[in-house]
Amino acid sequence: MESQQDFLFADGPGSALHLPDPRENFYADVSALWQIPVGQLVHVDLTGHQFADLRGRLELARAPDLPLDRRETLALKIGTIEFSSRQIGAWSLA
Repeated sequence: MESQQDFLFADGPGSALHLPDPRENFYADVSALWQIPVGQLVHVDLTGHQFADLRGRLELARAPDLPLDRRETLALKIGTIEFSSRQIGAWSLA
């Protein structure tokens, strides 16, 4: 019978263990390269879109291709409203 050699110790119940979200670094890289706050609550002014003014959490509608290239247009969304990074006229943190 094999014995378990590795243990993961944490104080309190297992649900209190907060493992890092693997997307966090990716979102940080995308945010830095495109200079937009992906994953944060924002107010966005859009050009060329039926919704000119949106508020909510800015998310990726589709992940960009790797390696990341700032010249690529990002597919973004707030809620169910999708738009491109090129349609952002201005943004601010909400």
